Amino acid sequence: MHISFSTWKWLLIGFGLTLLLMMLAYPFGYDQAAFMVGGEMTMKHGAIPYRDFIDTKPPVIFFLYGISSLIFGHHEWSVRAFDILFQIASLFYFFKLLRRMTGDERLAITSVFLYALFYVTSGYWMTAQAETFALLPALAAFDLTDRIIRDNKKHFLFGIYAGLVCAILFLLKFTLLTIPLGIVVYLLLESKDGKRFPWKYIGGVVVGLIGLIGLYSTYLMATGTMERFLESLTWVRQYAEIDPLFSSHTIIERYFKQFPMLAIYPFGLSGILIGAIGLLRYFKDHLQPVSSEEKKKNASLVHLFVQLSLAVLAVLYERKFFPYHFSRAYWAFVPFAALGLRELRNLWKDYILSGSRLQSSDRILRYVIGSLVAGALIFFSPALRIISQPLHFTYLQLAGLDVAQDVQDQMPQYWYKEEQKLADYLRPLLKADDKIFVWGNSIGIFYFSERYPTTICLTNTPFISSWTPDSWKKTMMDQLRTDPPHIIIVESGDEREYISGSKKDSWQHLQDWSELRNLVDTKYKMKQELGHFKIFELSEPGSVGLKD
Repeated sequence: MHISFSTWKWLLIGFGLTLLLMMLAYPFGYDQAAFMVGGEMTMKHGAIPYRDFIDTKPPVIFFLYGISSLIFGHHEWSVRAFDILFQIASLFYFFKLLRRMTGDERLAITSVFLYALFYVTSGYWMTAQAETFALLPALAAFDLTDRIIRDNKKHFLFGIYAGLVCAILFLLKFTLLTIPLGIVVYLLLESKDGKRFPWKYIGGVVVGLIGLIGLYSTYLMATGTMERFLESLTWVRQYAEIDPLFSSHTIIERYFKQFPMLAIYPFGLSGILIGAIGLLRYFKDHLQPVSSEEKKKNASLVHLFVQLSLAVLAVLYERKFFPYHFSRAYWAFVPFAALGLRELRNLWKDYILSGSRLQSSDRILRYVIGSLVAGALIFFSPALRIISQPLHFTYLQLAGLDVAQDVQDQMPQYWYKEEQKLADYLRPLLKADDKIFVWGNSIGIFYFSERYPTTICLTNTPFISSWTPDSWKKTMMDQLRTDPPHIIIVESGDEREYISGSKKDSWQHLQDWSELRNLVDTKYKMKQELGHFKIFELSEPGSVGLKD
């Protein structure tokens, strides 16, 4: 049965929108909870990142989460609704860009659908990350660069615009500076064909980039947070050095063993294969002599290839290989995956056509073999994660089942259900002005109890490493002594060696930090132990805490 392109296009659009809407059922992961607590502190309570709380992420992600809460309210689905609208707007823009640049509407619509498929099926933890919100500014920089290649007007002005969006990328995640680097590399490649290098555009990029970062630096100095911001940059650098960039262990274990294995999850084995076929097709076409019009169409693919290459290098540089790290590459990857699908479609048509001249038994055998290959491609693609991610959580929500317990059962060291139970336990114990302090990674306790940190400790991750600045610890301890929280919660079983460089959990770190231990021991008494959390309540002087 032949399906017209118009029908096929609307089927893809409908399916893609359905997938995106199912993210409303996604629960919080650890990262989403941390971003939302920091975001609500920032946008609802006037907190300033680095001054009022410390996290290792740049500030823009907190503002985005805070805005989502302002618009949609204090719900887990608020950031999902914001993310869905963000993705729809960004992907519509992406479609328009690809159609304009390549003149190929089929390629454009397929690329956009593949992005939605890869993104949504990556799961609840891997969505609504900093890399997620990099899509729109990355596309804007991509668009502006394409415009100055096609038109010699407004180079400097467009460069300033591109620099501004690149600065936003930097303030989303520092390693997203590969986007402006990719622009420079691409323009150098383009200038080899006798074209002049667009110095005015690059000058504008530098002005916009430095200008906005300089403006943010002025804000940091005005709020007295510059020193702590610079300390956080040092903390992140030393965190990255847990696996030194070119050590033999990093090269063998991280680059050659873990990277190929962990890259399979975000793209799927089939996705990588189809993308490779598309890249081969691109190189084959790119190396052939073409008309000037075809060169214009290929220029966007050259830029996409440069951005894809640098995005993968950035993931390698980060050396952690969490699936959401790879999502920075989705937008540059999916057009090549779309080319790969087109190539496979043509191969399938040739395969079936050549089989039509065979005897019926041989023809059936060819159909069976072809169907098995197609089935294997689907099985090893992200497509089947539609069942385990969007469909799974949508069903749990609609059926009224316990999503938190399901998450905790599936995710090691993430006590999601216990966070909610603990918040329910605390609610009747706390008066309106009572404060809590969480020594651990379960930031969701703040969110579910609707209490916010009153020290600079959002999570204890930045405070337990061997390279933690002494000033951070001193500030936190001074805040605890000056205004003791009514409840202190200490987590166990939450060790994060890959972040802190230590195999100890929060409870063990408390034992090692004599100042914090003595504070709990002298001012608090053990009230309850709930799962992986020990709960201490402020007591009269002389009561016993840790020794209880």
